[in-house]
Amino acid sequence: MDILNQLFSTFKVTSQIFHNGQYCGNWSIDTSGTQYMSFHIVNHGRCFLTVEDDPEVFTLEKGDVVLFPNDSKHCITNDESFSQPINQAETISFSEGIINDGTGLICGYFAHNHPLIRNVTAYLPNKVLLKRADLTQKNSSLTFLLEALLKESLSGDVGVELVMNKIAEALLALIFRQHLPTSQGIIAAMAHPQLSKVIQAIHEEPEAKWTVDSMAELCFLSRAKFSDLFKSVLDESPMNYLTQWRISIAYRMLADEKVSTLQAALACGYDNESSFSKAFKRILGISPGAVRAGESSINIA
Repeated sequence: MDILNQLFSTFKVTSQIFHNGQYCGNWSIDTSGTQYMSFHIVNHGRCFLTVEDDPEVFTLEKGDVVLFPNDSKHCITNDESFSQPINQAETISFSEGIINDGTGLICGYFAHNHPLIRNVTAYLPNKVLLKRADLTQKNSSLTFLLEALLKESLSGDVGVELVMNKIAEALLALIFRQHLPTSQGIIAAMAHPQLSKVIQAIHEEPEAKWTVDSMAELCFLSRAKFSDLFKSVLDESPMNYLTQWRISIAYRMLADEKVSTLQAALACGYDNESSFSKAFKRILGISPGAVRAGESSINIA
């Protein structure tokens, strides 16, 4: 299983499109605050974008996509002066026909219900802006998915929401593949000729009795050189990465399969429930039992 498959299956990222319509007149929106990756796709018309406190203004046109990997505060509006009140305008359904002087927007977020996905998105910029014109020139696979999504958004057919969300999930996978940096982070580690062996082994056998020495042996490096290399690429120690991956697996088992705390502990390399529970709460700020019960108040330590 390649790294994208591992990440998506572990974090279970799903698209939730919450707006598929158009604005006319003066309007302004900011959809940040969900703690998820959010995205906007222009269906028709033109609008303007600013991100955080950056004064730079970006023009968005039909087929352009903007993704906010870390839920960055933003403003999208028809008003170049950015003077319109946020989230006050009413939206108009596409079923009423395309409004020529309006702006159509597909807006959504990628839900994941997993706190450690931030370890991946932290390596992405505060925004990923994809211009339709650039994608078309490159004959990118993203172009075909975007065209399908835009067409589906206007269809009104049965199952349109399901189809649009599945297309959006495929778009995210391609964006991750093209935009996750290859110099640092998990993608870089998986591409590294030495570190990839360790990452793959940890992912395949999280329950193994790993030590820094046993990881270093897989890379044919000394303990010190291995630790320095690992830290330089992943910005954390080997044992800390191992702990976080184990907790990721345990979280999924507890939340989805409702296994017992002891079962999760043993499956992830812990000898007893007590040490596992302490590590789990230290990393996620919530107990294994609370996750199994469906509580979602999670804070990353």
